[in-house]
Amino acid sequence: MYELLRPVTNGLGIMVQELELHIKETGLAAISNLKRENIPAQFVESIQAVHKRFLEMIKNTLGNDQVFTKALDKACTAIVNHRHSPQEICRSPELLAKYADTLLKKSSRGLNESDIEDKLTQCIIVFRYIDDKDIFQKFYARMLAKRLIHGLSMSMDLEEGMINRLKQACGYEFTNKLHRMFTDMTVSEDLNTKFTDYCKQKSTDLGINFSIYVLTAGAWPLGQTLLSNFAIPQELEKSVNSFEQFYGGNFNGRKLTWLHHLCSGELKVNCLKKPYIVTMTTYQMTTLLMFNTYTSLQFQELLTNTQMAEKELTKTLQSLVEVKLLKQEPEGQITEKTVFVLNLEYSNKRTKFKISTAMQKETTQEIELTHRSVDDDRKLYLQAAIVRIMKARKALKHNILIQEVSTVDIVI
Repeated sequence: MYELLRPVTNGLGIMVQELELHIKETGLAAISNLKRENIPAQFVESIQAVHKRFLEMIKNTLGNDQVFTKALDKACTAIVNHRHSPQEICRSPELLAKYADTLLKKSSRGLNESDIEDKLTQCIIVFRYIDDKDIFQKFYARMLAKRLIHGLSMSMDLEEGMINRLKQACGYEFTNKLHRMFTDMTVSEDLNTKFTDYCKQKSTDLGINFSIYVLTAGAWPLGQTLLSNFAIPQELEKSVNSFEQFYGGNFNGRKLTWLHHLCSGELKVNCLKKPYIVTMTTYQMTTLLMFNTYTSLQFQELLTNTQMAEKELTKTLQSLVEVKLLKQEPEGQITEKTVFVLNLEYSNKRTKFKISTAMQKETTQEIELTHRSVDDDRKLYLQAAIVRIMKARKALKHNILIQEVSTVDIVI
């Protein structure tokens, strides 16, 4: 059919339209039957399979004709950005970011670095078709921040390789903050070394192993919305104060904001049948350290001593009760008079383990905050475009201004 219609003027038009429609229908059918488990991987791999299948068909059967390649691109763009209604938020950027996050985490079982490299390269194919690339960038930056802070990355080379692919696709501005995040991690390593030397010179014994990440506020998508009041435990006070003195002496005028909700540490538990080394959040550690003096405490006492927000303390205590390090009396809803008792009968096959937290998982609140952040950024870009046009034109009718703004290329 292709060979017959190719010599005819405009003979391929209908064939191109039909192929585009067929690809779109095939793709939408592929992503409409996704099961609840691992939806990001199913979504991305379904689109990749459709793209690969029809790209091979165009190469082998349709002479790799550019009109058919363009039809494939149009169809894939329609599939990736499909919404059931105009008001619905397109989830493609979020799903692609989550898929990349899964590949780049240490938990990618059964895949070596070469396999992951190939899959990340394939991710860029889907990425090119996404319209809301700024939404992808926000989600990807949040997930990258969690991987770097919590040490969850499988390989820093893989991380850097993915950022370079995004840079090739969208330019330096798109990945500027991502590169800065990497720079901060390197600078923090150097700072920790200098701080250790500083403590030796001052003959300061911190009594604990202490390391920090100093992160540029403008580059990291951490925000301060999750900050809450917090009384630093005595065991950490000396380290925190020493580092603030060291940092203030080296960087005059800079202000440190401690993000305690992102901190973690190792606590050695010696009061049980055998010693355990437990990795936990700073909030969990502070709560458990209260039981150095008492074997049981009321919720109100813990609230007063830790100075944590009630919601945060409730969540922290629930996590410790779930792993059975603490007992709750009575069980059920936590009130001011709820008593928490140290479980001296606690037993675990592992002597070194980690208490998992919801902090490392994307919550509904964080997803909403990400979309809100994108909307705020878009407003600023639009305002900048309007100011730029009005500076040049001085006066414009409203309708003409709208047309001009809609045609301005804004670099995100």
